[in-house]
Amino acid sequence: MEELITDYRCELAEAGCAPGSGFYGLRLMLTRDISAVFPYLNALLDNTRYDRDNQILIGEENGHRYAFRSTDIRVSGIVDVSDVPQVAQEVVDRVNQVWRERDQITPCYDECKLPTVIDIYQLLPRTNCKQCGYLTCLAFAAELRTDPGLLAKCQPLMQSEYSSNRAEIEALFSPGEVTQSSP
Repeated sequence: MEELITDYRCELAEAGCAPGSGFYGLRLMLTRDISAVFPYLNALLDNTRYDRDNQILIGEENGHRYAFRSTDIRVSGIVDVSDVPQVAQEVVDRVNQVWRERDQITPCYDECKLPTVIDIYQLLPRTNCKQCGYLTCLAFAAELRTDPGLLAKCQPLMQSEYSSNRAEIEALFSPGEVTQSSP
């Protein structure tokens, strides 16, 4: 059976444009559109957010958070740079495995759209304090969009005066926004 991903390039970046943070993100740049596998991955991954119109699938598996786009896969949570080749191969193998086994998987077309960066940014304290490890609140909002688990890194947002903002941001990521879709 044909492999969906046969060729890719890797790029490693320190997370959040914060040099010295010790956390890295991996980007796999693909030569082929893989969006056809998204409904199958959506059925198998944990904590997914699927936006079919924009061809984005966010999900978790094996301790990593993934952001799939048509010709791009991003992986967060890389601590040791020497793990990059193995992590890249694991995600490629997983996508190819799901593609090969798609006839035995019931695809999930349920969508849960991501909030916009601006929607998140407007609810942040906008202090640009860098306590979260990001250079600006806008950069933090962009990362938070695909990794809501970062919310606790915003120390000003944890203060009582911003509790309603924090609750609104958490609501942006609540699973109650799922819409049933069909192919």
